[in-house]
Amino acid sequence: MDKAKKVQYMRLALELAKKAEDMTYPNPMVGAVIVKKGRIIGKGYHRKAGMDHAEIVALKNSKEDPKGADMYVTLEPCAHYGKTPPCIPAIVKSGIKRVFVAMEDPNPIVKGRGIKMLREAGIPVKTGICGEEARHINRKYLKFITKGVPYVTVKLAQTLDGKIAARDGSSKWITSEKCRHFVKRMRSKYDAVMVGANTVLNDDPLLISEDRTGPKVRVVVDSSLRIQREAKLIRTAAEVPVVIATTALASRSRIKELSRFAGVEILEVKSKDKKVSLKVLFKKLAKRNIVNVLVEGGGELVGSLCDEALVDEWMFFISPKVMGGNRASVKGRGAENINRVMELEEVDFTKFGEDFLVRGRTCSRG
Repeated sequence: MDKAKKVQYMRLALELAKKAEDMTYPNPMVGAVIVKKGRIIGKGYHRKAGMDHAEIVALKNSKEDPKGADMYVTLEPCAHYGKTPPCIPAIVKSGIKRVFVAMEDPNPIVKGRGIKMLREAGIPVKTGICGEEARHINRKYLKFITKGVPYVTVKLAQTLDGKIAARDGSSKWITSEKCRHFVKRMRSKYDAVMVGANTVLNDDPLLISEDRTGPKVRVVVDSSLRIQREAKLIRTAAEVPVVIATTALASRSRIKELSRFAGVEILEVKSKDKKVSLKVLFKKLAKRNIVNVLVEGGGELVGSLCDEALVDEWMFFISPKVMGGNRASVKGRGAENINRVMELEEVDFTKFGEDFLVRGRTCSRG
């Protein structure tokens, strides 16, 4: 079979994997295609953690006996028991002749074992077809597995001159209702939505998706525990849990008061410059299987994330208005010189009526 055909089948598997975008965590997104004598006889993808893996779905969906067929899978098949049995025995039992794998799984409990077991069973394995594309669609999972921290996306609603509030602190609403509905729908794709204490005090946000399906948890970064018990986040914590990350600066009485509310957890984190250490916080969140985090402000929190180089992706919802003043969407120390500014790649633009969204990934340095 020529290379172009192999790429075609693997790209189909990748498209299948993307159907479950951001819905499989802490598992990766995976797609699989089974080809026999030049015909696709089975295909499938992993929909959600706890459900069948892509390889099993493709085998179950096969229109005919897969014996002697080739399997194209976007990530190395697993060889361990988790919420579901390993895929390797099912692949071997099915009589699959060859397996093409886009990329090896860096997860230590998999890493090379699946490929090794297939080869030991007499099934040739070819790796690397569409490897870069496979790594791209699972970039959040890969960061989570290899670095032990979540993938961080910052979302900001601002004016043309980069402001998020007027002089009196008012900020509702800078962007249009259409933008806000988009964000509300988007929240269901994130494990956690995070804001700073000032955002809670000034805007009293709910931070739940429009269909009430996400996120798994809402996180407030509040170094001295200023959040009020009347906040919407606190009053709805029984529905969607709230983790308040604080430091030793928080009074014991405030911790005790807020901890009484169902669904509220006070998480004391090591401090840095009298603020919550964001690096430590993200490591703690990753240990709870939080793979991707959406940060919705405010300027102080986003500035700290920027200073610590913790942002992977940016979403700027920009309204054609000019505010003036010093209420910047990104604060922090700022770049020390023009050669150290943060640059974005893979930038795209989307119009929302008069507003527009600028989205891009942080360029890696070196």
